[in-house]
Amino acid sequence: MIHVSEPATARRNRLIFRCVLEFLLDESHRLITRHHGSFTRGVIHLAVGQASRRPAGSPPGAISVRAVAQSLGLAYETTRRQVGALEAEGLLSRSGESGVTVAAEAGPSPPGWDEARCAGLRGLIADLKGLGFAFDPGPGGAPREDKDLAGPLAALLDTFILRVLEAGVAPHGSMLDALVFSSLITANAGDITYDRELAQKYAWSDSPPPDELRRPVTITGLSERLGLPHETIRRRVVRYIALGWVVRAPGGYLSTMSRQQSPDVIEGGQIIVQRFLQLIHAARQLGLDVEAIGPNVRAPTSRRVAVAS
Repeated sequence: MIHVSEPATARRNRLIFRCVLEFLLDESHRLITRHHGSFTRGVIHLAVGQASRRPAGSPPGAISVRAVAQSLGLAYETTRRQVGALEAEGLLSRSGESGVTVAAEAGPSPPGWDEARCAGLRGLIADLKGLGFAFDPGPGGAPREDKDLAGPLAALLDTFILRVLEAGVAPHGSMLDALVFSSLITANAGDITYDRELAQKYAWSDSPPPDELRRPVTITGLSERLGLPHETIRRRVVRYIALGWVVRAPGGYLSTMSRQQSPDVIEGGQIIVQRFLQLIHAARQLGLDVEAIGPNVRAPTSRRVAVAS
């Protein structure tokens, strides 16, 4: 059994990376769907929400549109338009001369939203335990029920998502490209991620799975997995082919192993694993009882996008 708290192991582990990416894709699909198929609008809403958070009893913080654009690597004009759309929807509001903040009248998250996210993190922990990982006991706050934990944990998840997407900018060029490419490599590994034997066999940065175990994925499959328009995915896959990141294969597309094994992508994966371990530490402090979560391995097809037969 491998302990994810061991730094050397965690940095090298491809298995953790695959499972965390599946969780990230679930979170991203939920976010994109809430914002009518717009990843950009969703991530701007996350960033403003993060900047707005203050201790209970304090007025919400604010952030300028320019600062949002810079923090997300977006063009100012694109950010300005999307902020305007979020204001029109009642989700953001102006805060004097200081910028924008989450609208007070927007109210809490949609019913069951935070609870579903909390359940998703529990599922990720259960998957990793089922695949042979042991989370070493660590200090934490008094265990709390999900109804009390969900809101604070959702705030942690917002920060985690932004940090993970930021880690993908350097190797991929933008947060959206990082997300689309991640969905592609995750779909290709759909038969490996939740198969305990294969997941352990191809668990390390220097042990990539052979192409015969990877399954091509269609553009339609990626579009459905992320909740993004088909054309958005198609344009990016075409560009990835030109860059040598992706190749056509019978029934779909495969990411090239040369791209996956490039130093910048490997480093980005290590950062994502580190961010995940930081998330678990912070969640423990809030009262998430990691030890009480039992192991579980979901069927390999349970979260797989449409792939070629």
